[in-house]
Amino acid sequence: MSSFMNNRILNTIILVFISTTFQGQIDPNLSDQLQQILNQRVLWNGDHGVSATVIMPDGSVWNGYAGVGADDVQVTDSMVFHGASTMKMNIAVLMVLLDEEGIIDLDESWDTYVDLDVEFSQEITIRQLIGNRSGIADYLEISGSGDYVTNDFNHQFTPQEILEDVVSDVADFEPGTDFWYSTSNFVLAAYIVSQVTGNAVEQELRTRIWEPLGMTHTYFGGFEDYLEPRSGVWWNFGSGVNDYSLVSETSMLSYGSGGANMISTPSDLAKFVRAVVGGTFLSENAFNQLVQFSPDSYDDWSAGYGLGLHNAYAWGENSVLGHDGYFTNMTDMFHSLDNGFTLVTMTNTQTGWFAIFNDMYEEISTFIELNVADSGMEYQMKVFPNPCSEILYVMSKNPIESNATISIIDSNGKQVFVKNNSFAGSMVSIDVGDFQSGSYTLIYTNENGDLASQRWLKTGE
Repeated sequence: MSSFMNNRILNTIILVFISTTFQGQIDPNLSDQLQQILNQRVLWNGDHGVSATVIMPDGSVWNGYAGVGADDVQVTDSMVFHGASTMKMNIAVLMVLLDEEGIIDLDESWDTYVDLDVEFSQEITIRQLIGNRSGIADYLEISGSGDYVTNDFNHQFTPQEILEDVVSDVADFEPGTDFWYSTSNFVLAAYIVSQVTGNAVEQELRTRIWEPLGMTHTYFGGFEDYLEPRSGVWWNFGSGVNDYSLVSETSMLSYGSGGANMISTPSDLAKFVRAVVGGTFLSENAFNQLVQFSPDSYDDWSAGYGLGLHNAYAWGENSVLGHDGYFTNMTDMFHSLDNGFTLVTMTNTQTGWFAIFNDMYEEISTFIELNVADSGMEYQMKVFPNPCSEILYVMSKNPIESNATISIIDSNGKQVFVKNNSFAGSMVSIDVGDFQSGSYTLIYTNENGDLASQRWLKTGE
């Protein structure tokens, strides 16, 4: 066995059973189960270093980590990972904020704002860019794309270089007629931000999003320096998974400029996705822009893609909104609409999609359903499917009381549905087929006047 492998195993044994950081109170049994999942990813599943953050419905925070990053430095909650395509959601949120301020118009053509030597259709709008409906081909998926990264790790790609020299001028489809996930869209969107504001896109992200949310370990990778310990990179750029942890990160990060170059921690990303999806950061109008899911996206993104975020609907009736990332490191960043918790997982190693996230998500959901259900009325109600296109179901842990009231409020605060009395059993169905797409809040009031509420999304699909 090589000395590297001997050191690797020794470091794994020493570092995998590290202490867990707590903010607020979290059940110790749940904490132990979550830490075991991270330990097992390093001991048995090939991940060199992993890190995760959970924000529970009551706001308590759990940070866990295991394994090593670059230079065999142990992972801590301040070690930064490559967040890859989680940058897309950040760019989309930034675009929506700029639209609200009148700095850009989401429904204007891209070439209203920038001049590039490309043959992209002038009919493409900014909304179509950040909704992956432009038809512009994805440069990360072309044959030999990884060679651009590995030819010179010190090379800093500019967005103009990517858009003019790497992205194909041959469209996948006419603008607005289909959906196809393409990082090229977000490289262009980020470039537009820098041109219309006169500031570097990282400055706009920091002043409008990252600083207000307290994201102190987040960077625009490839263009900003940072002092935090690096997670390292174990990735396949075309010749198998190799260790790139000791080379310059410049080419691999700048090659994803605006679309796949996030540098952050699970804690920072959890703050971001919780604030955006949980409703504390954006106006209802801005949030509704993000959750206009493309009907064409359901074939490839089974629960729909909106503007820079998608609904991972992989757990039966559960619905989570956010984004994942799969380039140089792997990240899953989602907030549960159903159970009210936020979960972000990151690994520095190319392994299986959702591999860490799925196990942790199931553990947290089971804990909430079994251990928290009796602690408050809000956990006795479930609204599904979420998002919903036709029939919305309201299910209660106990029979719905005969003189209870169920009402639905739209994003403007207008009551669009109300039903009281005449309930039977523990589930009520509501036809929402004629509702406009967007965000709604369902409110359940029992006979004692106790309230329970849940945000849900109406889609056109």
